Amino acid sequence: MTSAIKLVLGVSFLAMAVGSAACSSSDTTPNPTITTGGTGTGTAGTTGTGTAGTTATGTGGTSSGTAGTGTGGSAPVAGVPLTPMMGWVDGMSNSLGIQGAFFTYADPTTTMTLMSDTMTSAKICMKGTAAKVVMPCTVVAPATDCYGTYWGAAIGFNLNQPNDPVTMMGGTPVPFNASAIKGFAFDVDGMTIPLAKDFRFNIEDATTQYCTTTPKGVKPGSNTYMFSDLVSKCYATMPGPTAETIQMGVVKISWQIVTNTSATVPFDFCISNVVAIPK
Repeated sequence: MTSAIKLVLGVSFLAMAVGSAACSSSDTTPNPTITTGGTGTGTAGTTGTGTAGTTATGTGGTSSGTAGTGTGGSAPVAGVPLTPMMGWVDGMSNSLGIQGAFFTYADPTTTMTLMSDTMTSAKICMKGTAAKVVMPCTVVAPATDCYGTYWGAAIGFNLNQPNDPVTMMGGTPVPFNASAIKGFAFDVDGMTIPLAKDFRFNIEDATTQYCTTTPKGVKPGSNTYMFSDLVSKCYATMPGPTAETIQMGVVKISWQIVTNTSATVPFDFCISNVVAIPK
């Protein structure tokens, strides 16, 4: 399935995130926040539907670093399974009432790299190549924030997305009260899993993205993250507060391939066995 912005009922949804961003002058490497992504619809209960982000971060600088952690091991994590059917998790399928779509989105350049997704099973998969950050970024469009122009690609999952009983299409995601949850666990496998320094897990409310720092980047196998593991401005020398501050208003979680100025980042991976960990 090629990576044009598309909706294929019963198969997948791919949306390209667009928006403006600005680098923080206090950061040692430019890592802007992209705001307000594109939107799309799907068939509730059978096909994923998504709003392509309220936020998604890029990353900057040349990349070097150690593999991230999360929690190792292959034993299943005790919690509430969030199992999709055709890219959609129904609220009746789990005791927390979490409902929404899995969806993919990317910056314009990354989208054009034959990017594709698969959402026909319990695994949510994405394949492509995250763009190299071009400095100055005048190739695609003049911009002052090059990391906003080339920010990468992501799989998103809305936690509280209503569906229209008439059209059976997913509606606009709204905040989910996650105060009864302390974190999430999931598995990652695939042919080309980026290094942890290029792979982030994010938790987002309507305005801010909280992400994993480089030492805690996503790795192959089992990963477990608590709200306390994710911080705003995870790329900065002095990160912001943890995601615990937004637990009463979480809009979505996401898995992001981030970019750098040294090289493109190929990816071909799947997310599965997503579990919400209750307190």
